[in-house]
Amino acid sequence: MHTFAYCSASFRHFVRRAAGTSPILCPPTTIATFDPVLLAGYDLVWFKLHGREGDRTWYGDHLTPALSADQLAQADLEGAVVFVSNCWLCHNDGHPGPMLTALAQANPKAIVGGPGTNYALPDRLGGTDLLGLYFRVFLQIGFATYNALRLAKLRLMLKRQDHVTEDTLAFRIWKPIELPVLDTPPAA
Repeated sequence: MHTFAYCSASFRHFVRRAAGTSPILCPPTTIATFDPVLLAGYDLVWFKLHGREGDRTWYGDHLTPALSADQLAQADLEGAVVFVSNCWLCHNDGHPGPMLTALAQANPKAIVGGPGTNYALPDRLGGTDLLGLYFRVFLQIGFATYNALRLAKLRLMLKRQDHVTEDTLAFRIWKPIELPVLDTPPAA
């Protein structure tokens, strides 16, 4: 499986293990130096950056701007499954946030992520990292996206980690056709 990953520099060890590839890091990569063309041609695209509710930017360490909604909307994600372990891909009520809407404009096969805050563990794989690892493995052995996520959640439930697992079990799949397309950015 051809995988691309972009994450906060401090998450690199977890993402390398869970995504199965060496990630691009923020910093040193920033919103000014990230080229959305890099996202084309992958089976799986993995993001583990920092998101904030309603924000049109994802961040790396020390709130370094890493990627904008405009950059995501310009990317070519045709045929890719996108796994987002960032916080605030969508609102707690399930309505898409601006970054989810931008991802949909890039036309991936599917987008996987969750609402609100998404926890991970500071010293080992857990939460979103572990869900993503299981999800990637099930995709690699040939399961469809829906079944891969369902099996990954079942596997994660066997390793119960309280609040870290609870928010991760709220992850779901969005198909780009289900999401609104914004012609202009919402007013600030």
